[in-house]
Amino acid sequence: MPIRQSAYEIEKDITEIRRTIHKNPELAIREFETSKLVAKKLKEFGIEVIENVGKTGVVGILKGNNSGKTVALRADMDALPIQEQNDFEFKSNNDNVMHACGHDAHTAILLGSASILSKMKDSINGTVKFIFQPSEESSLGGAQDMINEGVLENPKVDAVFGLHVDPNLLSGTVGYRPGEFYASGGAFKIDIIGKGGHGALPHRATDAILVASELILSLQTIKSSRIDPLEPFVMTIGTINGGSQANIIANKVTLTGTLRLFSEDISKNIGEMMENIIKAITLSYGATYNFKLQLGGTPLINDIKMIEIVKDSAVKIVGEDFVKLIPKTLLGEDFACYTRVVPSAFVSLGVGFRDKKNYSLHNSKFDIDEKALPIGTALLAQSAVDFLDSN
Repeated sequence: MPIRQSAYEIEKDITEIRRTIHKNPELAIREFETSKLVAKKLKEFGIEVIENVGKTGVVGILKGNNSGKTVALRADMDALPIQEQNDFEFKSNNDNVMHACGHDAHTAILLGSASILSKMKDSINGTVKFIFQPSEESSLGGAQDMINEGVLENPKVDAVFGLHVDPNLLSGTVGYRPGEFYASGGAFKIDIIGKGGHGALPHRATDAILVASELILSLQTIKSSRIDPLEPFVMTIGTINGGSQANIIANKVTLTGTLRLFSEDISKNIGEMMENIIKAITLSYGATYNFKLQLGGTPLINDIKMIEIVKDSAVKIVGEDFVKLIPKTLLGEDFACYTRVVPSAFVSLGVGFRDKKNYSLHNSKFDIDEKALPIGTALLAQSAVDFLDSN
């Protein structure tokens, strides 16, 4: 039976799994019930299961009857600290925890792929590993933790494939990008220390809020005047905290933010560029500062040969007209950790509705067109088979 047809035959099961996980979201490294569900399903499929890899990660191993290479398929499992605003039967049961980035769909899709491939065991030319990864959304490093604990060994993995749902692509569409796809990221924290005082006596104080205001604007000059305008780069100030009362001049303000970039040269120099501005502005006001910058990982770079395999597999599933070359993005994705170790490919799965408004990832009203679930399931399964057959 063609893989596409097999996926549609289990569409109801995949959808039910997705809704169960969506209803019971868990934050990074707390994916206890999700991991239990995954392990239970894999065992039902007759797949060897290894639990507690990278803390709450689960790995399934399916050995075909024919010798060959090993391909891994990966899905992430963690949710976000967001209060869901959707109003449907399977909305989140947990306050301030929501699957707003589609990891519920990723997990259900990969379980569907495992179900299909387990029934094809006799014809599989090699081994398939199913990687269910925790902690993609946090700085705790779910992918790297699993790699450090040997997820790409025993047997040694020759390629890794994965996908991410994308509400900007209509359901039924697959987006691909050779080479650079997702950016590397970074996070920073700036404490501005002034001198508190009475609002009527500003000359006897150092207003940390005023310093912060100038600093926020000045940091953006890095993008406008220090970096090649053709080079993708984004600096975002995400939080500002300071002050206690209307008539008190704040003695401290804390800023936190993120960076997104592709260039290794910028990555090497961005800390110095930021600190030069911070130092100059705080000094001019008589304030002091603390600055911490954490740069994480590298960009997600798709292997040219691997992305061609997945692209060709996608054509088999949805047809050539629905396989689209898409731009690279400044979003971050720790699938990049796998791409640094073995040839890998990562694609976008369209989940956008045609008949109602689509909300972005990380939005409290984010949802997916569930008709895309069997497409994702078929795509990962087909990609695994095509890779093993080609070797």
